[in-house]
Amino acid sequence: MLLELGLSGKFMDEMIKRLVHDKVFRTLGFLLFVLILVGTMFFWLVEDNSFLGALAYSVGTLSMNSPYNLAPKSTIGVIFNIIYIFIGVGVYLIFVLEAGKTIISAHEEWEKKRAEKKALKKAAKEAAAQNKL
Repeated sequence: MLLELGLSGKFMDEMIKRLVHDKVFRTLGFLLFVLILVGTMFFWLVEDNSFLGALAYSVGTLSMNSPYNLAPKSTIGVIFNIIYIFIGVGVYLIFVLEAGKTIISAHEEWEKKRAEKKALKKAAKEAAAQNKL
């Protein structure tokens, strides 16, 4: 369990590094943040949902897993929701795919370093065994 926690921290570190250094990834993250903010404000103020309900519906809509009990009831809400889905789902999916690539490359790098350490340890053991002979 501690290993998984450490790895998830390592992967989060890689995501933050990529957000800082990669302009495209940072732009996608900012766009996603703005979309969630606009959606939350709309569903909170216009549809009269609670703030957390509006946030949950905004994030859920972008991830295609929105709670139906919070769906918009007004005509303007339904129209906004349609536009929000068309714009937001694509941005969300691209961001998630790029985040996944970052996690995969970080994991591959971690596995490579682990294999190198293991090989060095094995070589040191063999060298020690040779010296004893």
